[in-house]
Amino acid sequence: MRLSDVLPVLESIAPLRFAEGWDNVGLLVGDPAAEVRAALLCIDYTAGVAAEAREKGVTLVYSYHPPIFEAMKRVVSPGPIFEAIRDGIAIYSPHTALDVAEGGTNDFLADLLGLGRSLPARRPMRAAGAKSGPAPEGESLGLGRIGELEAEVPRDELLERIKRGLGIEALLVAGPTTGKVRTVAASAGAAGAMVEDALSQGAELYLTGEMRHHDALRAAKLGMTVVCALHSNSERAVLPRIRERIAGALPGLSVFVSGADRDPFVVR
Repeated sequence: MRLSDVLPVLESIAPLRFAEGWDNVGLLVGDPAAEVRAALLCIDYTAGVAAEAREKGVTLVYSYHPPIFEAMKRVVSPGPIFEAIRDGIAIYSPHTALDVAEGGTNDFLADLLGLGRSLPARRPMRAAGAKSGPAPEGESLGLGRIGELEAEVPRDELLERIKRGLGIEALLVAGPTTGKVRTVAASAGAAGAMVEDALSQGAELYLTGEMRHHDALRAAKLGMTVVCALHSNSERAVLPRIRERIAGALPGLSVFVSGADRDPFVVR
């Protein structure tokens, strides 16, 4: 099949109109008329992922984080973008469009926490594109997710659930670690600044990728449990779900989740 056959499917999963205005999403490298034999999903297009793509004969990499973010004045060798162009590897990035989209990154985290899938059990914390303030009432798509669990859950039980769901062994936790919670929130990646949204909307536990030291101190002082999984650890676990959706819509395309893609930080 052609790349032009694949792009509408990727757009349907995470419509690019949902992306933040500062973001750089969509097809970043590649020819829509080119043939696509296989696709590889990752969070970051690293040298290891690029080598894996070549080993698997992949001609499309779905890289959540855009490897081209700001204007580039040169594309020369050696360099990952030059080499992708030279080897006929297309690169597509959904980034914040996937965060907002139904079934995307933040919905995955909300599922993991146990939030119901419909309003009002689950709602966005902030309207897409907004700098602050809650999403309009009745809006189901936006930045982050917040809601009420069906019943109170012990914090330690929820922390273990998060680790299992993200496939990691440790979390950074600030604030209370005992007692039960009912109102929980999540936003993937570098969404520490949205702790103010979570606080103002009554969240007792907030799951994200990373947060500034003083924001975590303030949240903990106010009685919120802050849970940081590390940036890409909060995003990567959605990839198998996206792989299933792409493969289901394009049965002639081989789709893989990268085995080389991982968070740069390790816990020793």
